[in-house]
Amino acid sequence: MDQSLFNKGETPAEFIESMGDNRAKFEEHIDAMDLNASQTSNLPNNLKMAVIAEVWSGDVLYYMPVLLKIAQQADWDVRVFRREKFPKFRDQYLKDGLYRSIPVAVIYDQDFNVIAHWIERPEIATQIIEEESLKLRRRLREEYKDKWQHATVEEVHNIFKAA
Repeated sequence: MDQSLFNKGETPAEFIESMGDNRAKFEEHIDAMDLNASQTSNLPNNLKMAVIAEVWSGDVLYYMPVLLKIAQQADWDVRVFRREKFPKFRDQYLKDGLYRSIPVAVIYDQDFNVIAHWIERPEIATQIIEEESLKLRRRLREEYKDKWQHATVEEVHNIFKAA
């Protein structure tokens, strides 16, 4: 990242303007985010933050407002980069080295040295989502096992009909 590339990103206002149906909810989340001074007072000022995002992402909808609020209170310059338009930048910050998860926040000093980055959502959210998803998958497999087993047989038969 350098100043030239940073300037190619959208301002938060430009990104929000383009959000379509998600805009009202996104702005509601920004307005509802109440950070007190003690939560941001120990953060350095005058940094730069690049956020990789897309308007359709649920995690962007819920967590990017928090990132923007932090940046606003800490007086950081922010630019938003669409995940699909900046693949070289995006691919430097794959979650677990595999996934193009968003949002991604990359924080730089004034010389564009990376200070830190943050990906997708807080760890506690991921933990709860994974636990609840596992419970749901187990329940659905048991509830629909007969129907899904028969569907498996039908699909295997169809493979050979198509061949």
